Parts: sequence; C-alpha cells; structure tokens
Amino acid sequence: MSEALAVNPQMRIAREAEIELFSLAGNDGNLREVSPSFAQLLGVPVEEIARKSILELVHPEDIESIVAGIAELEEGASEVMMECRFSQADGRYVYLQWIARPLPNSKLWWASGRDTTEFHRLINEAIDTKARLDLAFSHATVAMWEIDHRLKSLNLENVAAQILGVDVSDLPKNITSFLALFGEDEVEKVTTAFGELKSRNVMEVSTAIGEDAQKRYLSLRGKVINFDRRNRPLRSVGLIIDVTAEKALEEQMLKMIMSDGLTGVPNRRAFDQGVRSRWKVAKRDSTPLTLVMIDIDNFKKFNDTFGHLVGDDALCAIARALGNEVTGKDEMVARFGGEEFALILPNITGDDVIERCERILAAVRKVQVRQAPDWNFSVSMGAATALQFPKELKATDLLAQADECLYAAKESGKDRVVTKVAE
Repeated sequence: MSEALAVNPQMRIAREAEIELFSLAGNDGNLREVSPSFAQLLGVPVEEIARKSILELVHPEDIESIVAGIAELEEGASEVMMECRFSQADGRYVYLQWIARPLPNSKLWWASGRDTTEFHRLINEAIDTKARLDLAFSHATVAMWEIDHRLKSLNLENVAAQILGVDVSDLPKNITSFLALFGEDEVEKVTTAFGELKSRNVMEVSTAIGEDAQKRYLSLRGKVINFDRRNRPLRSVGLIIDVTAEKALEEQMLKMIMSDGLTGVPNRRAFDQGVRSRWKVAKRDSTPLTLVMIDIDNFKKFNDTFGHLVGDDALCAIARALGNEVTGKDEMVARFGGEEFALILPNITGDDVIERCERILAAVRKVQVRQAPDWNFSVSMGAATALQFPKELKATDLLAQADECLYAAKESGKDRVVTKVAE
C-alpha cells in the first residue's frame, strides 16, 4: 500500500467509497496490491496474488483484450472498461467487469470492478430459454393480412385468431373492427400506423393487445403492393408478428442488468439512469428532487463477527426494509455499492424529507437476522434536496451534497439523518 499512497494519498478514500473489488497494477501488467475481496473471490491468499502478472490470472482467450487495454492506458486513456474471466483456485473461472484508471505522474493504474459471473450464467440461460420458446411458439407467431383499399376490407389468416386472442369466427373484417381490439392507449398508435400505410406506402409499429396475463405484444408490418392510375393504394399486404416471448426475455434481461444480484433491488447502473431521468423531469416541471445516501453503521464489525454470508443476509433484510418504505410514484431504492444504498425521492421537501428518513431509520432498527438475533442494526443517512435548477447545478452535485450529509451523520453519532437544501 505504501507505493499507492505515495503516488496518490486519496487512494484509500476512493477505494473505500466506491470499490468492491480492487487492484493496483503497472503498465508491465504486474499487480502491486489487491483487495481482500478480490483475493477471496479467486480463492487465493492476498500475498500470493501480489506481484503476480494479471496475465497469469485471466483466461487465455482474454489475454489479448487485457494487453490492448493496458496499451490504451499507456497511450494516455483516462479510463478503460474491460470484462474478462479470471481463474479461481479450483480451476473454474469467474467473470469480472472492471474499470482501469491511471494514477497521475506514474506508470501505475488502479482498477475497480465487480463479479458478473451470475449475470453471464443468466444470459446463457436466457439464450437457451429463447431457443426453446422459439421452437414452442414458431407455429403460431406470424399471420398474414391483406387490405383491399377500394372495398375497405381486411382479410386475416386463421392463425391470427390465436395471436389476437379471438375465435376464428370473430376475426375482424375491416380496419375499424381491427382497431376495436386494441385498448385506448394503443389504438391511436395503430391508427397512425395505418394512416402512414396510405400516405407513405409502408408501415411498422410495435403495440400490445389484451391485459394482464392475457397481454400480447405485437409487431405490425405492411406494404402497399398495388396502385391505381393516380398512384392511390389499391392493395396492401403485411404481417402480424407475436413478439410476446421476445418481449418477456427482453424485460427479463433488462431486469438482470438493472438489478443487484444479491439484494434484488435496482443496482448502481439503474440508480444513475433513474437520477438522470428524474432530474430532467424535475428541472422541466420545476418540482423538487431529493437524493439520499444511506450507509449501514458498523457493518465491517458485523461481517468480522458473523462472517460474510450472514452479512449478505443482513444486506438483503435491510434492502427489504428500505423497499417497504419507498413505494411512492417514481421513487427508487438502489444498492449503491458495498453496504451503501441510495434513494430517489421526487416531489418532497423539508419536513417531509425528514419524516420519511426517520421512518426508514425506525424500520432498519427493527431488522433482525436469525444468525445474529442480538445485533442492533442502524443506518446513517444524508439527504440533499434541489428546489431550483440553475444551469450550474448538476445531478452529480446533488448526489455529492447528499454524500457530504451522510458523512456528517456518521461523524455526529450515526443512526440519524442530516439534510440540506442543495447549493
């Protein structure tokens, strides 16, 4: 650590604030330092990893990308993102996604990352599931349609009845009765698409039909194939494609990408995206926006006392407690990293922010873990609220001020909330 601190005194602060898996290396590829969590993941003592080349630890097929990433750092890149497989002590491999950044005025770089092995496992499962679904539903996912524009008639293949969820005898015979199958939210979209078919001679629209468990996602595509002498459409043909299975897989993939693998709440990626979208809305509508940073008190001591597996149970229990208190429209609780969580609370200010945070403090005090029944959990919270949105105030500034309030709460005794109006 002395070499790292000599180069950058802020290294330890940055590591503790942001990083789950940590390493310090040089442009020669040799590791100088790794975090205990990194060594534990690989199943190798810290002292055995230090001074090893990173190329000894990665899958042979990933060496080329690692070398290319180090070369980018050597050429002056400020940040390089990589994902590769690292070898564990038992011969298996884990996937790690990590970001490498150079240390100023040195030939060293440091990296922070996280284990994405479970994500890749689920990806492979999803691919396998999609292949099975494709086989199961391939006979009933596409139906042809034909429109006679002079007679204003619509002809559908009988298989369309299964896609649309109606009896063959009830298949619509014209555009009007076809549009009647769609809900209020979708009918305008489909009507516009058929209008484009007549004006632009082609159409393509994604829509949905039915509700709840019966809901199906459809892709409607069409093209005019015959015209009269005045170039007006006479006949169009097209497809109704049932994309429900693909939509379900897409949503499943999005949920995996945006969820924390341990606690199930949204992850840092989802939080950052949520902050950006809600910031735009708050700025547009001149409505308040509050960001809250939360840190579990004395969590390192808890882990040291009961072990990391029990610590995982505690993280899940506290995540549930937070989720039970964050239920408003557009509100979000996310795991920020390690034992830190973050909240997005739109449209509340002042005493309402304090009241909500006090409720969360009380909820966490009630959390119990079976393996540690006598442990009293608590959290420290920092909340910053934006009431106005001058050009110089950014969403990252609001988050930084919430983080400052969190540290103030820690320093003033923990198990409390410190709030402020953003400057």
